Amino acid sequence: MSNTRFLSGVVEGFYGRPWTPAQRRRLVIRLRDLGLNTYLYAPKDDLRHRARWRDLYDETEAADLRAIISTCADAGVSFIYALAPGLDVAFPAADGHAALERKASQLMTLGARHFAVLFDDIIPSPVSGNLGATEHDAAPQVAFAHHLLALQKRADPSARLLFCPTPYCGRMAGDVITSRYLRHLGEHLDLAVDVMWTGPEIVSATITPADVSPLTAVLRRRPLIWDNLFANDYDLRRIYLGPYAGRPTSLRAATAGVLLNPNCEFEANRLPIDTFAAWVTRENYDLDRAHAQAREAWRWDWRCLDSGGAATPLPADLFALLCDCLYLPFTHGPRAEAWRQDIAAAVQGDLAAVSRARDGGEQLATLFEQLTRLENRELLHTVYRHVWELKEEAGLLRGYLDWRKSRPEPATAFFSAEHRPRTYRGGLAADLQRLLSMRTDGSFTPRALE
Repeated sequence: MSNTRFLSGVVEGFYGRPWTPAQRRRLVIRLRDLGLNTYLYAPKDDLRHRARWRDLYDETEAADLRAIISTCADAGVSFIYALAPGLDVAFPAADGHAALERKASQLMTLGARHFAVLFDDIIPSPVSGNLGATEHDAAPQVAFAHHLLALQKRADPSARLLFCPTPYCGRMAGDVITSRYLRHLGEHLDLAVDVMWTGPEIVSATITPADVSPLTAVLRRRPLIWDNLFANDYDLRRIYLGPYAGRPTSLRAATAGVLLNPNCEFEANRLPIDTFAAWVTRENYDLDRAHAQAREAWRWDWRCLDSGGAATPLPADLFALLCDCLYLPFTHGPRAEAWRQDIAAAVQGDLAAVSRARDGGEQLATLFEQLTRLENRELLHTVYRHVWELKEEAGLLRGYLDWRKSRPEPATAFFSAEHRPRTYRGGLAADLQRLLSMRTDGSFTPRALE
């Protein structure tokens, strides 16, 4: 893998249960078939990746890693192993570098040649978001990376090293041009090392060449995008089945590559990865067209059993509704957004919208009933909780609209027969969320309480 090769693929870099060896094998074969070229191993909750990075893998774990490295080699997909030593305050010391040598040696014995060193999420973010990291934070990290790079080059002169900085997005870095931390990286980190970046934000709605141009100047190299568009480890009540969006294809020429850090739920990532592959490989990327094509191809995996045991794919309109309801972090899909607007209008008394709002809720109930008969139970349980919650909220709103239609007395209140009084779905987390109200600009203000 030359250092000029555009990296495109998936980083398993989320917080939560890591994927299984079988799932990783399926992923690598999928990457190969789609024309993508990289799998970055960086699950935050692999103890030997982060919390106990100095520990060597045991025999079973080592065998699993050897197998996926071999699968990547056979598929022509680059395997990159990531170490995250930043939680260990002693990583810069001599024994930390010695531990690095032992760990790298084991991984190289298993077949790994390409590595990443990650220093993300080790400094709590202040209110401003700017971490205030300086050259004093960067210097020991650069020295550690250079030690790893030297170990790699002795084993394979073509080995590639990736580096994730502590401020890894625009909000964390503040003014990129004046960041002492980033400037130190640009001046002192070997130019053979790729530097990762998530864009203006940790989860960026858009990333453009103009966004990365100042960073490129400071780093003296094009950044490698670690893209959190589909990541859901920060909000486990969400899952994303929308298309790769908000990144013009001109971003490809402005970066060293793009790696997706997708949904924690492995089975949910077909549409994110397929549409991302279309963005990488097509000269003219149309996200709606790519999403529709990927949906139709995937729909045949969503076969529902009838009473006689025959299996037929989920109807296209219901599958499109499912994907639009579980779309992207910053937008709902068109069908879901139209339904949301109808419900909002109906609740405010727009009688013309009531019928459409009810129809949408009934369609969602039909979708849930169909999903319960899915032949592939893993797919069912990937989306089950999310669709259940939507169905329940739709049922509550439908009951409210029916109550309003009965023209109740002005002083009466609506109660749902199916929702126990004085309880609210979501538990403590939802209760805490209600303490602050988010404004349209993203700021928060105390909410009036009863």
